Amino acid sequence: MKKKNESLEIQRVNAPRTWSQDFYHHLLSLSWPKTIWLFLQIYILINIFFATLYYFDPSSLHQSDGSFLDCFFFSVQTLGTIGYGYLAPKSIYANILVTIESALGIVMIALLTGLFFAKFSLPRSRVRFSQKVLYTNYNGHPALVFRMANERENQMIDSKIHFIWLRHEVSDEGVVMRKFVDLKLERSHAPIFAMSMTAIHLINSSSPLYEKSFEEIEDESSEFFVTVIGIDGTFGQNIHATHFYRPPNIHKGGKFADIIRVEANGVRVIDFGPFDDILENS
Repeated sequence: MKKKNESLEIQRVNAPRTWSQDFYHHLLSLSWPKTIWLFLQIYILINIFFATLYYFDPSSLHQSDGSFLDCFFFSVQTLGTIGYGYLAPKSIYANILVTIESALGIVMIALLTGLFFAKFSLPRSRVRFSQKVLYTNYNGHPALVFRMANERENQMIDSKIHFIWLRHEVSDEGVVMRKFVDLKLERSHAPIFAMSMTAIHLINSSSPLYEKSFEEIEDESSEFFVTVIGIDGTFGQNIHATHFYRPPNIHKGGKFADIIRVEANGVRVIDFGPFDDILENS
């Protein structure tokens, strides 16, 4: 499940419906629980539909007691191409329905196999971001500082990090516009992202935030977001991660607690327990 501040939370109103055009995209975007629940609903509805058709002429099923339940289970066997036990079609009507339903079952199996494989093989990042971005001092300058870590036991290759300030501007004509402002990081590229990184934006004379107070940066109209793009070291495919920081996520002062230690045998250990812990300046 995505955390609340990991998405733009955009609600589209009066937009053209695109389910018919982007049906495959919607299915890939669904979570696994929703995908399985949708599949079960479709599966049950199809079987109810064909069970109703069989129920119009229950005598067309061999050894059926004429109940709707018998028709439903016969439909399940036909749709799944399971093979029949004591129930079997014995009329032209039933055999025509069996032909149609078995063909539909083959198509469903093919589509679901492709969909499930696509969802399993879709590469996703496991980048964790600190819950807070710190407004603190670094090398004698005010700075915005946040932390990232790779939660997977692999490497993210050739990672590029972008830190963006999203602000509202009002033109001379009174038009309100959203403007994306790049905030330069001390290090915006990591050849290998295997553990954690602390991203720092110095608020110096070249920063768009220069001479802005903490209160101005924390203004309700300000939002910051991070994008990380790289290559998954296992799949060899491009992956990405995004995170948003809003005014309640900006913390004044402090520093992040250490999460990396080196054992006596030289093994580096990253501890995610204190990942979001902030140590106040003494």
